Amino acid sequence: MPVRGVISWRDAVRVAVPAAALLVAISVLASCRLPLPGRSARRPDDAIEFNSHWYKVYEADLSWHEARDLCLQAGGYMACIETAEEQAFIAGLADGRYLSLGGTDEADEGKWVWCNGSEFKYECWMSGQPNNYGGDEHYLATYDGGEWVDVAARGDGFWMPTGYICEWDR
Repeated sequence: MPVRGVISWRDAVRVAVPAAALLVAISVLASCRLPLPGRSARRPDDAIEFNSHWYKVYEADLSWHEARDLCLQAGGYMACIETAEEQAFIAGLADGRYLSLGGTDEADEGKWVWCNGSEFKYECWMSGQPNNYGGDEHYLATYDGGEWVDVAARGDGFWMPTGYICEWDR
C-alpha cells in the first residue's frame, strides 16, 4: 500500500527527466545574461567601441561554454552580430582569426539564437554552413573574412576557434 506523500522512484524519474530537459533549454537561452558570482559590471579599459557597444578579443583554447562564462564574469556576453555594419566591424576585429561568437542552436537544432536575447535576424554564413557536421556543431564562430561557421563546443584541430569575442553594452 502506497504511503501518502511519498512517490515511487518510477514516478520521480517520470517527473525529473522532462524537468531536467527543460532546465537545460532554459539554461542555454538564459545563461548568457544571468549574473555569475563575482560578475563585474565594468568592461575592460582596452575594449574597442562600436555603435555604443564595446568589444574585446581574447585568444584562448576554451570551450564555447567556458568562453561564455568568462564573458559573463567580465560583465559582458559573447559577441552577438545583429547588423551588416556590426558584421563588418567584427570581421575587422577578428582579422582572419577563428573566434567564437554568441550564437547557438544547442537547445533546438537549426533554430539559432543570440545569447544576449536579441533576435537572430542578420546572418553571414559561409557557403555550406551551418552544416552540423558530426551532429555536435551547435556554436557560432568567425572564419575566413569573418563569415560564420558552426562548430562543436570543444575539440582540437583546424576547425576549432582559437579565441572568442566578448561584448558589453554599457
